[in-house]
Amino acid sequence: MTFTGELSVITLVPLLSGLILLVLPNVLPDNISVKMQPSVRNVCIGISTALFLLTTLIFIGTVGDIDWMLNDFKSFKLQTENPPILIKSIGVTWHLGTDALSFPMIWLTTLLIPISMLVQWDVENSHRFHALLLLMEGALIGVFVSLDLFIFYVFWELTLVPMFFLIMMWGGDDRKYASMKFFIYTFTASVLMLIGILVMYFNTNPDPIYSGTLTGHHFNLALMTEQARIEGLIESEGLRHLVWLLLLVGFATKMPSVPVHTWLPDAHVQAPTAGSMLLAGVMLKMGAYGFLRVAVAIFPESTLTFVPLLVFLGMASLVYGAVVCLGQTNLKRMVAYSSVSHMGLIFLGIATMQPIGFAGALFMMFAHGIISPLLFAVAGSFKHHYHTLEIGSMRGIAHHSPFLAGHMMLGWMGSLGLPLLAGFVAEVAIMIGFWMAFGWWVLLPAMTLIFTALYYLTSMQKMIFESNHPHQGILPETLHGEEPRDVNWHENAGMFILGALTILFGILPFIFWDMMSVWSTDFIQTYLVAAMNALEASP
Repeated sequence: MTFTGELSVITLVPLLSGLILLVLPNVLPDNISVKMQPSVRNVCIGISTALFLLTTLIFIGTVGDIDWMLNDFKSFKLQTENPPILIKSIGVTWHLGTDALSFPMIWLTTLLIPISMLVQWDVENSHRFHALLLLMEGALIGVFVSLDLFIFYVFWELTLVPMFFLIMMWGGDDRKYASMKFFIYTFTASVLMLIGILVMYFNTNPDPIYSGTLTGHHFNLALMTEQARIEGLIESEGLRHLVWLLLLVGFATKMPSVPVHTWLPDAHVQAPTAGSMLLAGVMLKMGAYGFLRVAVAIFPESTLTFVPLLVFLGMASLVYGAVVCLGQTNLKRMVAYSSVSHMGLIFLGIATMQPIGFAGALFMMFAHGIISPLLFAVAGSFKHHYHTLEIGSMRGIAHHSPFLAGHMMLGWMGSLGLPLLAGFVAEVAIMIGFWMAFGWWVLLPAMTLIFTALYYLTSMQKMIFESNHPHQGILPETLHGEEPRDVNWHENAGMFILGALTILFGILPFIFWDMMSVWSTDFIQTYLVAAMNALEASP
């Protein structure tokens, strides 16, 4: 009964450290507080880098000696032994664990936090900014490691708090509107998800270890999933479908999916660069992760019943996001709508009910989590150095900011699915799975991907190359006569890392693909095949 396991460390250390570093400068004497403020960002990036090294050691097996190819859905990797009871009366425990579904997201989170700190190294009030990022890291990891749905929900809501303040305090001119819209949308959807969780809670069987002394029920996700697999968690078919739909609303809003996506473009445009990087890189993936972990695993029959709905939501998001991108003039808004489009691909991959489609969806979550932060880092640097986000206001960036132009080209190519880059692997896998499930209907999402190439290539032409002068670009009016500059060393370093990983996982996708593929096959065999047989469906 301790909080010292590896997963507890990577969850609680950034949470507690972030809180301490936020509070400490406000309670110390002014002379001491002023002196310590410049060193806070060094402490934050040091802690986050150490956590990244720890998760990397866990992945390669140096810590924990884990075989990621073996999946036992009754027992998770690094699972908390004898989990501490937090609220005995209702059965809340500190129960953590990971597997091939959650660990890539954990590793991605610990990677992006120090990179986002690096990209905005010189931000104003950096001691508060970087401490909030550290707090954000703990909340995000908590979502991915929690095997108690009460704790899962607490961390789910906790992620809203630092992101709200990041947008509110360091955002653009309309930051108040964007931060409130972000909070209201996601919080309201989360309340609907909570209702579904409570219905599930009151249908759990008593357990001598995990059930609450007052209620006789528990929030243990592993036990819920096993009960659902053996005998069904909820007896009434109508109630099962209702709970599944409540969960879908909560998770789809976070992804986000059309039609509950409208908070995302405003949040991205107004958020600071690091906030946009984490929002697109990790927070959106919480929705897909939760949908697979809770809704699909516990209610496979409902998932199969509503496959047409998943296909519709996926296609609507994919097509709508791509078409809207064609008409955007704001760089960050275009990248934001491209995220909506790519999240549609994840729904399509899940809807295939094929192992390769599931694996493609998981790899899309991971690949988009690397590429989209690069896109927003580019957009943020363009805003920082040229004081505008208007596409075409600056033409011929390559003449004045060659590094920025290079990062932009690599990020854009990765997002449109160029072969040998990470996005291509995910898109091909999803298309193959869609073909296996729906035949020639695969032409619909495949043709839509052409629009993705169109809006990225058009924006590249307007911004990087198009200039009337062979040696000089057309400078935007927002520079007001300033000399154009290239990216700073810390911006360059962060984007170089993300660009290198985009190439690495495009050439060597098996680093994470193998564990995702095996997990997808085992998951479908464990939870979905029986439901398919019961509904007389075919895998």
